[in-house]
Amino acid sequence: MRETVFDGSHAGLKSSAMRSVLFRAAIVLVVLWLVFVGFIAWSMHQPPETFGRVMARMPVAAYFVLPFETLWTQARAGTLQAGEAAPDFSLPLLNQGAAVELSSFRGKEPVVLVFGSYT
Repeated sequence: MRETVFDGSHAGLKSSAMRSVLFRAAIVLVVLWLVFVGFIAWSMHQPPETFGRVMARMPVAAYFVLPFETLWTQARAGTLQAGEAAPDFSLPLLNQGAAVELSSFRGKEPVVLVFGSYT
């Protein structure tokens, strides 16, 4: 009868191969995560319609693995500093065909911009 002696060499090969596979899988997952974060960061710098389309298709699990607050804060930070003049813009008046420009108020009276709903 032949005796088989287990010296652990096969286990070492399996363990090494498994580590190699796991390492490669981890690298692939990290690269995919970075691409996904880059895509979300890009979409946050787009017009609201584009960003809305991206977010409408976002799986719920993504909110747990992406740094949304950090990305959003950086994307919407802007470059305006306290004390600087606001950039000029034009908005249509409700119920009228005319528009109002922010620059038309410069030097006349304070202007407060309120974004939201009164209902």
